[in-house]
Amino acid sequence: MAIQNATDVVLSVTQGGSLQEVAHATSCSLSINMDLRDSTTKSSAGWQQNLGGLKSWEMSGDAFVEVDGSGLNSEEIFAVMIADQGAGITCTFGVSGMTYTGTAYITSFSVEAGVEENVTFSISLTGSGVLALS
Repeated sequence: MAIQNATDVVLSVTQGGSLQEVAHATSCSLSINMDLRDSTTKSSAGWQQNLGGLKSWEMSGDAFVEVDGSGLNSEEIFAVMIADQGAGITCTFGVSGMTYTGTAYITSFSVEAGVEENVTFSISLTGSGVLALS
């Protein structure tokens, strides 16, 4: 059995027209959800019944803040967030052979700086439309 090493799983977003991996990431996640529509009737014998509804997805990640360096760092993610995202940005989650790709909006960006700790940042992206697996 081959089990995927989580260290190889990355979060990437479009910046400057090209897809770039979030630099110095320490974690990333993908969440796919489906809302349910209540379809309970008087014939349901006291049990709730549901039908499938809208699907949604989110990606998020945490990383160290890099002072000087290359890669998609906190300053560049901030710039992408405040830029006009009228059409959203492309983002991916995964590794070669198993990558989820979609269009999303950066909905949250935060920086944490505790006493004598590494400065970190977090990013959350909310999908708009289909999430594809390739």
